[in-house]
Amino acid sequence: MQIKTIVNESVCKICGSGARLYGVTDFNTACYANNVHRYVYPLSGIPVYYHQCNACGLIFTHAFDDWSDEEFQQHIYNDDYQKFDPAFNQTRPEKNAEILLSNFKELFSCTMLDFGCGDGQLVNKLKEMNINVTGWDPFHNDAPMPEHTFEFVTSFEVMEHTPDPLKTVFLINELMDKKTGRYFFSTGVCDNHSDEIMNNWYIAPRNGHVTIYSKKSLEILFARFGMKVVHFSEWYHLAYRSE
Repeated sequence: MQIKTIVNESVCKICGSGARLYGVTDFNTACYANNVHRYVYPLSGIPVYYHQCNACGLIFTHAFDDWSDEEFQQHIYNDDYQKFDPAFNQTRPEKNAEILLSNFKELFSCTMLDFGCGDGQLVNKLKEMNINVTGWDPFHNDAPMPEHTFEFVTSFEVMEHTPDPLKTVFLINELMDKKTGRYFFSTGVCDNHSDEIMNNWYIAPRNGHVTIYSKKSLEILFARFGMKVVHFSEWYHLAYRSE
Protein backbone atom coordinates (compact mmCIF):
# COMPACT_ATOMS: atom_id res chain seq x y z
CA MET A 1 0.00 0.00 0.00
CA GLN A 2 1.42 3.37 -1.04
CA ILE A 3 0.28 6.59 0.64
CA LYS A 4 1.42 10.14 0.02
CA THR A 5 4.42 11.47 1.91
CA ILE A 6 3.52 13.72 4.84
CA VAL A 7 4.33 17.44 4.85
CA ASN A 8 4.38 19.62 7.96
CA GLU A 9 2.61 22.60 6.41
CA SER A 10 -0.08 22.20 3.79
CA VAL A 11 -2.72 24.22 1.94
CA CYS A 12 -6.44 23.87 2.65
CA LYS A 13 -8.28 21.91 -0.02
CA ILE A 14 -11.22 24.33 0.15
CA CYS A 15 -10.14 27.88 0.98
CA GLY A 16 -6.43 27.76 0.13
CA SER A 17 -5.24 28.97 3.53
CA GLY A 18 -2.38 27.44 5.48
CA ALA A 19 -3.08 24.13 7.19
CA ARG A 20 -1.06 22.84 10.12
CA LEU A 21 -0.20 19.24 10.83
CA TYR A 22 -2.95 18.17 13.19
CA GLY A 23 -2.75 14.53 14.22
CA VAL A 24 -2.14 10.93 13.25
CA THR A 25 -3.91 7.61 13.55
CA ASP A 26 -3.43 4.06 12.28
CA PHE A 27 -4.90 3.14 8.88
CA ASN A 28 -7.09 0.47 10.51
CA THR A 29 -8.84 3.00 12.75
CA ALA A 30 -12.57 2.50 12.17
CA CYS A 31 -15.75 4.33 13.14
CA TYR A 32 -17.84 1.63 14.68
CA ALA A 33 -15.31 -0.39 16.65
CA ASN A 34 -16.83 0.27 20.08
CA ASN A 35 -17.24 3.10 22.56
CA VAL A 36 -14.25 2.18 24.68
CA HIS A 37 -11.20 1.65 22.50
CA ARG A 38 -10.79 2.75 18.88
CA TYR A 39 -8.07 0.23 18.05
CA VAL A 40 -9.92 -3.06 18.35
CA TYR A 41 -8.74 -4.11 14.89
CA PRO A 42 -5.14 -5.23 14.32
CA LEU A 43 -2.91 -2.22 13.82
CA SER A 44 -1.64 -1.94 10.26
CA GLY A 45 1.50 -0.02 11.18
CA ILE A 46 0.61 2.54 8.50
CA PRO A 47 0.27 6.05 9.96
CA VAL A 48 -2.29 8.40 8.40
CA TYR A 49 -1.68 12.09 9.14
CA TYR A 50 -4.34 14.80 9.06
CA HIS A 51 -4.03 18.56 8.67
CA GLN A 52 -6.37 21.30 9.84
CA CYS A 53 -6.93 24.59 8.03
CA ASN A 54 -6.01 27.61 10.14
CA ALA A 55 -8.82 29.67 8.59
CA CYS A 56 -11.91 27.53 7.88
CA GLY A 57 -11.25 24.58 10.18
CA LEU A 58 -11.32 21.82 7.54
CA ILE A 59 -9.59 18.61 8.70
CA PHE A 60 -8.17 16.47 5.90
CA THR A 61 -5.48 14.00 4.93
CA HIS A 62 -3.30 13.90 1.84
CA ALA A 63 -2.56 10.19 2.33
CA PHE A 64 -4.87 9.01 -0.44
CA ASP A 65 -4.78 11.98 -2.82
CA ASP A 66 -2.99 9.99 -5.51
CA TRP A 67 -5.02 6.80 -5.21
CA SER A 68 -6.94 5.44 -8.16
CA ASP A 69 -10.48 4.09 -7.87
CA GLU A 70 -8.96 0.62 -8.03
CA GLU A 71 -6.73 1.32 -5.01
CA PHE A 72 -9.69 2.55 -2.97
CA GLN A 73 -11.55 -0.61 -3.92
CA GLN A 74 -8.60 -2.81 -3.01
CA HIS A 75 -7.66 -1.28 0.33
CA ILE A 76 -10.84 0.36 1.71
CA TYR A 77 -14.06 -0.53 -0.12
CA ASN A 78 -13.25 -4.22 -0.33
CA ASP A 79 -15.02 -7.35 0.93
CA ASP A 80 -13.99 -6.54 4.51
CA TYR A 81 -15.53 -3.06 4.48
CA GLN A 82 -18.71 -4.13 6.24
CA LYS A 83 -16.65 -5.32 9.22
CA PHE A 84 -15.63 -1.72 9.76
CA ASP A 85 -19.07 -0.27 8.95
CA PRO A 86 -21.72 -2.85 9.90
CA ALA A 87 -24.65 -0.45 9.33
CA PHE A 88 -23.67 0.09 5.68
CA ASN A 89 -25.86 -2.52 4.02
CA GLN A 90 -29.23 -2.45 5.75
CA THR A 91 -29.74 -0.21 8.79
CA ARG A 92 -28.52 3.03 7.23
CA PRO A 93 -30.52 2.89 3.95
CA GLU A 94 -33.73 2.32 5.94
CA LYS A 95 -32.98 5.25 8.25
CA ASN A 96 -32.08 7.53 5.35
CA ALA A 97 -35.28 6.70 3.47
CA GLU A 98 -37.27 7.55 6.58
CA ILE A 99 -35.48 10.90 6.97
CA LEU A 100 -36.17 11.87 3.36
CA LEU A 101 -39.82 10.82 3.35
CA SER A 102 -40.48 12.57 6.66
CA ASN A 103 -38.97 15.90 5.66
CA PHE A 104 -39.36 16.28 1.89
CA LYS A 105 -42.86 15.46 0.71
CA GLU A 106 -42.02 17.14 -2.61
CA LEU A 107 -39.92 14.11 -3.54
CA PHE A 108 -43.09 12.50 -4.85
CA SER A 109 -43.36 15.17 -7.53
CA CYS A 110 -39.77 15.96 -8.55
CA THR A 111 -36.75 14.32 -10.13
CA MET A 112 -34.22 13.03 -7.64
CA LEU A 113 -30.63 11.78 -7.73
CA ASP A 114 -28.90 9.83 -4.96
CA PHE A 115 -25.28 10.88 -5.48
CA GLY A 116 -22.82 8.31 -4.17
CA CYS A 117 -25.52 5.65 -4.03
CA GLY A 118 -23.20 2.70 -3.36
CA ASP A 119 -25.03 -0.51 -4.20
CA GLY A 120 -28.33 1.36 -4.60
CA GLN A 121 -30.27 0.14 -1.57
CA LEU A 122 -31.67 3.59 -0.76
CA VAL A 123 -32.63 4.09 -4.40
CA ASN A 124 -34.49 0.79 -4.43
CA LYS A 125 -36.40 1.66 -1.26
CA LEU A 126 -37.46 5.04 -2.68
CA LYS A 127 -38.50 3.50 -5.99
CA GLU A 128 -40.81 1.21 -4.05
CA MET A 129 -42.51 4.42 -2.87
CA ASN A 130 -42.97 5.52 -6.51
CA ILE A 131 -40.37 8.27 -6.27
CA ASN A 132 -38.66 9.21 -9.53
CA VAL A 133 -35.10 8.60 -8.32
CA THR A 134 -31.84 7.76 -10.07
CA GLY A 135 -28.69 6.49 -8.39
CA TRP A 136 -25.17 7.33 -9.48
CA ASP A 137 -21.88 6.74 -7.71
CA PRO A 138 -18.79 8.40 -9.19
CA PHE A 139 -16.57 6.50 -6.77
CA HIS A 140 -17.64 2.87 -6.97
CA ASN A 141 -19.03 1.97 -10.36
CA ASP A 142 -18.44 2.42 -14.05
CA ALA A 143 -21.87 3.79 -14.93
CA PRO A 144 -21.71 7.00 -17.01
CA MET A 145 -22.65 10.28 -15.41
CA PRO A 146 -26.34 11.11 -16.00
CA GLU A 147 -26.84 13.45 -18.94
CA HIS A 148 -29.69 15.45 -17.41
CA THR A 149 -30.07 17.47 -14.22
CA PHE A 150 -32.21 16.84 -11.16
CA GLU A 151 -34.38 19.02 -8.96
CA PHE A 152 -33.31 17.28 -5.77
CA VAL A 153 -29.91 15.69 -5.14
CA THR A 154 -29.01 13.86 -1.97
CA SER A 155 -26.11 11.96 -0.50
CA PHE A 156 -25.66 10.32 2.86
CA GLU A 157 -22.17 10.06 4.33
CA VAL A 158 -20.45 10.73 1.04
CA MET A 159 -18.73 14.07 1.48
CA GLU A 160 -16.31 12.82 4.14
CA HIS A 161 -15.13 10.11 1.73
CA THR A 162 -13.86 12.42 -1.00
CA PRO A 163 -10.18 13.41 -1.07
CA ASP A 164 -11.11 16.24 -3.47
CA PRO A 165 -14.10 18.24 -2.14
CA LEU A 166 -13.99 20.78 -4.98
CA LYS A 167 -14.17 18.08 -7.65
CA THR A 168 -17.06 16.36 -5.85
CA VAL A 169 -19.13 19.52 -5.47
CA PHE A 170 -18.36 20.41 -9.09
CA LEU A 171 -20.03 17.14 -10.12
CA ILE A 172 -22.98 17.75 -7.80
CA ASN A 173 -23.41 21.25 -9.19
CA GLU A 174 -23.38 19.90 -12.74
CA LEU A 175 -26.16 17.47 -11.85
CA MET A 176 -28.45 19.97 -10.10
CA ASP A 177 -31.17 21.88 -11.88
CA LYS A 178 -29.68 25.33 -12.51
CA LYS A 179 -32.69 27.18 -11.09
CA THR A 180 -34.45 25.04 -8.52
CA GLY A 181 -31.85 22.39 -7.65
CA ARG A 182 -31.21 21.56 -4.00
CA TYR A 183 -28.69 19.25 -2.37
CA PHE A 184 -29.52 17.56 0.93
CA PHE A 185 -26.61 15.70 2.47
CA SER A 186 -25.29 14.22 5.68
CA THR A 187 -21.77 14.53 6.99
CA GLY A 188 -20.57 15.13 10.53
CA VAL A 189 -19.00 18.53 11.25
CA CYS A 190 -16.19 19.15 13.71
CA ASP A 191 -17.20 22.54 15.16
CA ASN A 192 -18.23 21.29 18.59
CA HIS A 193 -15.28 19.01 19.14
CA SER A 194 -12.23 19.91 21.22
CA ASP A 195 -8.61 19.77 20.13
CA GLU A 196 -8.75 16.08 21.05
CA ILE A 197 -10.72 15.35 17.87
CA MET A 198 -8.14 12.77 16.77
CA ASN A 199 -9.74 10.62 19.47
CA ASN A 200 -13.15 11.24 17.93
CA TRP A 201 -14.75 8.25 16.22
CA TYR A 202 -15.47 10.14 12.98
CA ILE A 203 -11.81 10.34 11.96
CA ALA A 204 -11.47 6.83 10.59
CA PRO A 205 -9.29 6.15 7.55
CA ARG A 206 -10.30 2.47 7.33
CA ASN A 207 -13.85 3.71 6.71
CA GLY A 208 -12.59 6.12 4.06
CA HIS A 209 -13.17 9.23 6.20
CA VAL A 210 -10.52 11.46 4.64
CA THR A 211 -12.15 14.93 4.88
CA ILE A 212 -13.91 16.26 7.99
CA TYR A 213 -15.72 19.58 7.59
CA SER A 214 -16.55 22.52 9.76
CA LYS A 215 -19.74 24.43 9.03
CA LYS A 216 -17.61 27.33 7.82
CA SER A 217 -15.67 25.15 5.39
CA LEU A 218 -18.91 23.78 3.92
CA GLU A 219 -20.25 27.30 3.46
CA ILE A 220 -17.07 28.40 1.69
CA LEU A 221 -17.04 25.27 -0.46
CA PHE A 222 -20.59 25.64 -1.76
CA ALA A 223 -20.31 29.41 -2.12
CA ARG A 224 -17.69 28.77 -4.80
CA PHE A 225 -20.52 27.26 -6.84
CA GLY A 226 -23.10 29.95 -6.12
CA MET A 227 -24.83 28.08 -3.30
CA LYS A 228 -25.69 28.77 0.31
CA VAL A 229 -25.85 26.14 3.05
CA VAL A 230 -28.37 25.65 5.84
CA HIS A 231 -27.24 23.44 8.72
CA PHE A 232 -30.11 21.54 10.30
CA SER A 233 -27.76 19.89 12.81
CA GLU A 234 -24.19 18.65 13.11
CA TRP A 235 -25.15 15.92 10.62
CA TYR A 236 -27.67 17.22 8.09
CA HIS A 237 -27.24 20.12 5.66
CA LEU A 238 -29.00 21.64 2.66
CA ALA A 239 -27.25 23.52 -0.14
CA TYR A 240 -29.33 25.62 -2.53
CA ARG A 241 -28.91 28.17 -5.28
CA SER A 242 -28.39 31.69 -3.99
CA GLU A 243 -28.57 33.48 -7.35
